[in-house]
This record gives sequence, C-alpha cells and structure tokens, in this order.
Amino acid sequence: MAKKLSNMMKRGLKYVFMALIGATLIYHSVYFKSLQRVKASVKDLNIDSYAKNYLFKLIPNAKSEFVDITLLRRALVENASQAFASYSHAVSDGDLRYFMVTGAGVVVQTDSDYIWSRSDTKPAIKLATKYIYGTAARDAAGLIAVDSFDNTMVFNELSEKINELVRKEIVPISENFKPGDSLRFTGALGLSTKAPQLTEATIIPLQLERLETNDKKDQDVRDR
Repeated sequence: MAKKLSNMMKRGLKYVFMALIGATLIYHSVYFKSLQRVKASVKDLNIDSYAKNYLFKLIPNAKSEFVDITLLRRALVENASQAFASYSHAVSDGDLRYFMVTGAGVVVQTDSDYIWSRSDTKPAIKLATKYIYGTAARDAAGLIAVDSFDNTMVFNELSEKINELVRKEIVPISENFKPGDSLRFTGALGLSTKAPQLTEATIIPLQLERLETNDKKDQDVRDR
C-alpha cells in the first residue's frame, strides 16, 4: 500500500513538474513574441519623419485651435481652473500642464538665451532661443497621444527629436531679431496649476516669424 502511494506521489510530482515547464515555455514564448512586436513597431516608426510632420504640418494646420497669449493671460486672472481645463494638455496627472499659444509683439530685449517680446502695455513674455528641452513642445498641442506608442522609450525619443528640430530649424530665425522688430509666434509653455504665473514662464517657439512693419515697407519703397 505504501509503495503504491509512493508511486502515485512520484507520478503526481512528475505531472506538476511537466506542467510548470510547459507554463514557463508558454510564458517566455508570449513574452518573446510581444518583445518582437514592440521591436518591429519601433523599427517601423520613423521618428524623424514623425517629428517633422508634427512640427511643420500638424502644428501650422492646427494653429486656429491654439489660445492667444493675451486671451490666456486674461483667462488665468479671471478663472485659472477654467483656463487650465479649456486650454491645457498633459499626458499624465500632475501640477504641470502645457499650453500651445499664439501671439505677436515687439522685441524689447534679446540675448544669447532668450527674446523678450511685449504686446501693448502687457508684461513682456520670454521666448527661449537656447534651452529647448522637456516635453512641452510635444504635449502642449494635445495632438500626440501616448497610447499611440508601444512604449514610453519611443514617446520620449519623439520629444527629443522635436526639440532638436526646434533648435536647428526654428531658433536660427531669431538670430537677426533686434529691439523694435515685430514678430509673430506659436509656442509651447508649461504652467503649474498651483502657481500659474505667465511672467515667470518661458515659451518654446514652434513657429517664429519676423513681421515687416509699415516703416520698413516705406523705407524699401524709398530705396528703390
């Protein structure tokens, strides 16, 4: 009887062991296939093309959906919570949220890092021309969803690529700006829901244009 029980226990342990091996093989097979799919999707996605399409096509085409900086300034004063709900975006929960803004003004100061522009009598705003980093440029417009990517590594790589394009293609436009010049911009900025102060914010320009004033046009006519 004892021998029979011993044989049954051995067979039972054998089946359990075989089941564990089978489960392990299935797990690794599924994991390996999932990893293959992630690698394939990463390989198929051209980050350079995606970033260029975003910066040079999606952003210009969606400009009418972005909030004017003057309107945002007023909205933050009147009802900051509503302003964040209406105009800001973020891919995760937290105090920091991003706005894509448009605006125009006159250059009042420049240095190697920033351009300060003022519209009417409002406080000057600061446009970054050197320190282009973070996720504001990617997230502020609300046009790119993290769910569209298989992993955060690619999502973060896209942010870096957009910032690189801004440094190479947009920032050089500002090199000839001088005080008194008129400009128009589309840019991304981050604000904390706890302390939404535009005077402390820096705008990352995604579009930057020098405007020709009437005085400049008149001078060009006289020079002809």
